[in-house]
Amino acid sequence: MKSYKRRWWYALLFMKCPKCHHGNLFNDPNPYHLKHITDMPQRCAVCGQIYFPEVGFYWGAMYISYGLTVLFSAINVGLLWLLFGFNMWLLIIGNAILLLAGMPLFYRYSRAIWLMFFVSFDQETFERTRKNSAS
Repeated sequence: MKSYKRRWWYALLFMKCPKCHHGNLFNDPNPYHLKHITDMPQRCAVCGQIYFPEVGFYWGAMYISYGLTVLFSAINVGLLWLLFGFNMWLLIIGNAILLLAGMPLFYRYSRAIWLMFFVSFDQETFERTRKNSAS
């Protein structure tokens, strides 16, 4: 029998519910619709997992976002340096432009990672929701 278990990276990459890997974490899947970047449902539409377990829950996602942007900046500066040589203004402006372009993704991925720390994958819920969506 074929195993349908999905991995954590699937849920993270496609911003799916960390419990069932089927429901969407955000109402609008496009992070560049900036008017709706923060819109999340209260619960997973598929399994009912609560996305806001307590008031101010996502404040911790700021630390994840900080780590993502620092890592992204280090990689950007390294690549820009390799491609164009050491030019301080090019490194600063190039990194700033890339950080601004990636801001919606950093915001959403930091929330998804933070929620994954507290909600673990449930194989039984995954199988039940997969069967319900197939019928």
